[in-house]
Amino acid sequence: MKKTIQLLITTLFFTLASTAVLANDKGVDTKQIFSNDKASGVIITMQPGASLPSVARPGARAVYFIKGGKLERIYVDGKIVKKEYKDGETAFLDKPEDQEAYAIKNVGKSVFKAYTVTIK
Repeated sequence: MKKTIQLLITTLFFTLASTAVLANDKGVDTKQIFSNDKASGVIITMQPGASLPSVARPGARAVYFIKGGKLERIYVDGKIVKKEYKDGETAFLDKPEDQEAYAIKNVGKSVFKAYTVTIK
């Protein structure tokens, strides 16, 4: 269990690191925590209404939701998937739909903050 949690945290960081470079909205702040040849980790903070551009997110990711909220995934084909995460919740994103290109928008009324680690 401890190794699973460590893996999730590590994956969450990598995902946030990979999206840090892509943050194009003034309401998005990213902080790269680490990056090496196996994984990278980032903390991402999104203000209400802020969004990240559509990009493919290859590789498995572990996410720890520091401050949960309501997000929308907007896929390139126009499909919108609503997601809601609670404070302290974790997710392991390794399904094909998690790796497709999609934009992310904070549609909640509060700040969203997560730690993502992506396995390279």
